[in-house]
Amino acid sequence: MASYKQSVGTTVVNFAGDNPGAVEGQLWYDSTNEDFKYKYPNVTTSGSWRTGSSLNTGRLALASAGIQTSGLVFGGTTPPNSALTELFDGTSFSEVNDLNLARRAFGGSGVSNTSALAFGGVHTANTADTEAWNGTNWTEVADMPVARQGLSGSGTKSSTLAFGGSTASTDSWNESSWTEVNDLNTNRGYFSGAAGESNTSALAFGGTPPTTAKTELYNGTNWTEVNSLNTARTLAGGFGTATSALAFGNEPAAAITELWNGTNWVEQNDLSTGRYELTGNGSSAAAGFAAGGNPTPAGVELWNGAGSAIGAWTTANTMNVARYNLAGAGTQTAALGFGGNYPPGDNYATQTESWNGTNWTAVNALNTGRDGIAGAGTYTSALAFGGNNPSSTNLAVTESWNGSNWTTVNSLNLARRTLGAAGADNTSALAFGGDINPSSPRQRAETELWNGTNWTETTDLNAARIIPGGTGIATAALCVGGYDFDPNVSDRVESWNGSNWTEVGDINTARYGLGCSGTYTAALAFGGNPPATLAVTEEWNGASWVEVNDLNVGRNGMGAAGTVPASLAFGGTPPVGGQTEEWNVPSNVIKTLTD
Repeated sequence: MASYKQSVGTTVVNFAGDNPGAVEGQLWYDSTNEDFKYKYPNVTTSGSWRTGSSLNTGRLALASAGIQTSGLVFGGTTPPNSALTELFDGTSFSEVNDLNLARRAFGGSGVSNTSALAFGGVHTANTADTEAWNGTNWTEVADMPVARQGLSGSGTKSSTLAFGGSTASTDSWNESSWTEVNDLNTNRGYFSGAAGESNTSALAFGGTPPTTAKTELYNGTNWTEVNSLNTARTLAGGFGTATSALAFGNEPAAAITELWNGTNWVEQNDLSTGRYELTGNGSSAAAGFAAGGNPTPAGVELWNGAGSAIGAWTTANTMNVARYNLAGAGTQTAALGFGGNYPPGDNYATQTESWNGTNWTAVNALNTGRDGIAGAGTYTSALAFGGNNPSSTNLAVTESWNGSNWTTVNSLNLARRTLGAAGADNTSALAFGGDINPSSPRQRAETELWNGTNWTETTDLNAARIIPGGTGIATAALCVGGYDFDPNVSDRVESWNGSNWTEVGDINTARYGLGCSGTYTAALAFGGNPPATLAVTEEWNGASWVEVNDLNVGRNGMGAAGTVPASLAFGGTPPVGGQTEEWNVPSNVIKTLTD
């Protein structure tokens, strides 16, 4: 890279430290620290569609409710008009009890396959009929004020907004009755789509006549025009919230997909097959499904969205004790790091450090020093379990942290090291996988659940593994990657629902010894091994992994804490260090490019 004297001029400015006035994408020279620095742009990741299981009965002008893993599809026309209802469990569709009234071109709302609302549309003529789904049956409830077709709606079974239908009319549902509220600014029908969380927050976009790109936002009282779609459209699909939505399809058959980020529409990867008169649903732009339509009436596609801002890692203050194979708990601004191994030689750490968002401080030590330890919880309420001691003996020892001290509590049922972990605090945690060397097989699939007093054996992982990443809570967790001694480095990911493990989307880079943070629907996976120590970072959106900005220092065996918007990585090897990095989203963060 050129020196400062060579680079200074029209594009690179000299600034003493971080430039508070830097714009996205700007490079400057930090004369105090003698570094080049760069302010990352706040860009968004792009999702993709993949083919899902087909509907049992293909149809057009249908409606839907739910999310990608728990959906309901109902009504439409085959032709003739249909009352068919199909339940989606994330894998396949099964027929359940029909609507009472066969209809097409109607509105639907709901957040799962057990709770939904169907309203309006056309039977033999326009109808105002409304039906509520309770997970088993449809029940007729209060009619809409005005019969109409080609309308759209958003919200839940108990809090829905219905709007349009070649009109500007808007109606609000409160679980027992409809109330007319303020109209849209533009008369329209056959919307491109709608999104929203309730009858107080919604997004309407597209529609006809004429075909429009106009978008309107509802705040509980009024509709306001906001930035338009990039492509005007009608008879298309949509899902999400007022701040995170997806629009897809168009007449004539088109595959165009756009993401709403709360301010603007951003073009995304297209549907695999162009279509119109389709439906779709999802809780946000992160994950959902599209179903039915013309010319593929039985076709289903799953959206593995991203849509979140790509963050970046920045270097923070180091730990007091450099180490690897340690555990972490907490958040980016309030974390705990404990245990591990530190040089010279093998030293099985009892040291515990507390992070306040700026510095690491030594606090009271573990009672049992250990390497390959697992941990979960917060900086004031954590659990440490498993690992191995200087004699290479696997440990079942469990310790509980109360914000001041560690107390030894009841042990794991299976002594093991390098296991995965998840948990919210010292009263609720999950332990899974790990290594019981020298037994054969070394890699384990056993899962145990901590209730604040005891560990209980529960359902095994589908794939035994050591050194996986783990994140989430005791009832909703992820197990990411690992190693199984076949010898295979794993890219497999499993999701825990409180009872069972289910295989979900693989990470893009197979690895073990990685760090993980976040939840089972929104997570980061970073670092790990092999073939060399990795800096690779991937983001999980509940459906798929997307590669984002790397760690500044490649490492494995690190501690981790935090969430997708704000995470912490600390310690690890090689070399053994106490390096700490912070992940920030939205990015707009400053990164040092040179030393």
